[in-house]
Amino acid sequence: MGRMKEEFMKTQMQEQQQEQLITNQNNLKMKKVEEATMAKETRKEKLRRLFIENGLAEEDVHKDPRGFAFIKREGIDKIVAKQNIQVAYEPIKMEREKNPETGEVTVWVVQRVTASMRTGTGEHDVRNVMTFGEASDDNLVGGAKKFPVAMAEKRGMSRAVLKICGLYAEGIKGQDEMDN
Repeated sequence: MGRMKEEFMKTQMQEQQQEQLITNQNNLKMKKVEEATMAKETRKEKLRRLFIENGLAEEDVHKDPRGFAFIKREGIDKIVAKQNIQVAYEPIKMEREKNPETGEVTVWVVQRVTASMRTGTGEHDVRNVMTFGEASDDNLVGGAKKFPVAMAEKRGMSRAVLKICGLYAEGIKGQDEMDN
């Protein structure tokens, strides 16, 4: 009886080792397939994937005749809602400077913007981004000159949101960053 039990245990151990070996081989094959798939993704395919993941539609994007595209304000708001992004603002600089020679008043506003987004279900599955939004008389036009704080906030939010979801790295900017 002892010998049969010993042979049975030995067979069980061999089967477990064989299963583990097959599992390891399958995991390695899956990793190679994933790496090959990721490596073959073109910029256009990546942008398409990011647009779909972030709930963007064609009307959320403006294709400028100068050869670039940007996300409209409504698109930024869609991304925030879809990804449940938390955004916080901290004023860094808010001042008016008067040129003693010309009497011209220049306004400077800088906001630090931080954004957080969950990337999974674990406690540490969070992505964080910090960036800045700025506004001054030099980079505001028209009616926006009356609202430099709001413009700095909007620019910072656009940058933070596009960075945290991966679009900024692909050269996509927000509407609020356009001077005109």
